Amino acid sequence: MADAAKEEDVKQFGLMRERRFLPFFITQFGGAYNDNFYRSALLVLFTYTDIHLMGLSVDVTNNLVAATLIIPFLLFAPLAGQYADKFEKSSFIRSIKVAEIMIMLLAALALWLNSATLLLLVVFLTGTQSACFSPLKYAILPQHMHKRELVGANGLVHSGTSLAILLGMIGGSLAMAFAPGRWLVAGGGLLIALIGWRASVYIPRAEPADADITLKLNPYSQGMRSIGYARENAMVFWSIIGGSWYWFLGTFYLTQLPNFTRSTLFGEAQVISVLLAVFIVGIGIGALLCERLSRRQVEPGVAPLGALLVLVFGVDLAFAGLSFAATHAPSDSDQLYSIAELFAMPHWWRVAFDVTFLGVGGSLYMVPLFALMQNRSRPERRAQIIGANNVLNSLFMIGAALTGMVGLGVIGLSIPQLFLVVMGLHVLVCVGIFFRMREFWERFRRRFLPGGG
Repeated sequence: MADAAKEEDVKQFGLMRERRFLPFFITQFGGAYNDNFYRSALLVLFTYTDIHLMGLSVDVTNNLVAATLIIPFLLFAPLAGQYADKFEKSSFIRSIKVAEIMIMLLAALALWLNSATLLLLVVFLTGTQSACFSPLKYAILPQHMHKRELVGANGLVHSGTSLAILLGMIGGSLAMAFAPGRWLVAGGGLLIALIGWRASVYIPRAEPADADITLKLNPYSQGMRSIGYARENAMVFWSIIGGSWYWFLGTFYLTQLPNFTRSTLFGEAQVISVLLAVFIVGIGIGALLCERLSRRQVEPGVAPLGALLVLVFGVDLAFAGLSFAATHAPSDSDQLYSIAELFAMPHWWRVAFDVTFLGVGGSLYMVPLFALMQNRSRPERRAQIIGANNVLNSLFMIGAALTGMVGLGVIGLSIPQLFLVVMGLHVLVCVGIFFRMREFWERFRRRFLPGGG
């Protein structure tokens, strides 16, 4: 933390004026935006045009697009983690941003040729770039931030990433609504990549954590080695498991929201965007609240508070959905409510409130876990541990997709019923983590319960 040691602590939003944070923030914001901007545009392209991938249906193709973004994290995040520990990080980040420019040029070519295969290859390459950037993104923060700034910095990154995801998804969908949509996507993606590269030039140096690392080129063996490093510290390992559960929940809810909107709320397609927006706004609010609730320190006690909020509002969302379906089911099964019609229904506001606070609780749960992982990891192995974290995150995300497929398609549960099942799993996971690592519970009791000390 040599760079940070030369400066005094600054508060959360003050970091946005610091060279040791702002260029990095812009760089990572642009990368998150571009991933979702391009993917969202591609989903619209496959859904509403005559372009097809090897004769596959739209449903299969769109799920293949989602999987193509996850697979690179299993393959490349462990390898990138060791490179991030071995080499100077700011130059590595600039190299990745140059690669992003090349990928966006290839995306423009794919859009021009109208090649479904080449478009999918670009999705894979954007996922690979993100997988390589992620260990750098979180390993560099502890080198440039003081310990008291770490939660605030993670909160800004988490909320900024959520906003970038939302804007990217909206931007990609809107761009494709216009006649020259392909060229708006091609030009917009390239412009954002260029801005991100330019910002990366100003990221301060972050010296290698361990220049003597012996590099492994096998992703499986390196992944197992990285998981081994994480297991050296029980708090680090269980923070990773807890964080991976967050990605399970996030993937689960984002996947189910469209059909929940259609089959339970009887809402038009535009309603999905509203629920997605309030969910991501909630995530951003929760991320920014973490520093205040943590009192500018890495506070394990905030994570159980977030987990409790997720449980309360997750359960209420399930019952709110059941109540809405029972009360407002239209007489015509093909009738769908507009946004304006839903806004006039009290039950709608209960659903929107629950979705918003699911996001708030999720961030309050996740951000402290990530800060704990960064703060308590061995500095010379931190990026590799974050690579292991990415692998486990990806496996949990795949598990979320399988849970939805089995619960809805095999068992035949309704979406609200599946929400309740997942909240039961949430209780089991959180009780297992927080009571295995008693520090979480003790800090929560002292910090938030009356008479806790």
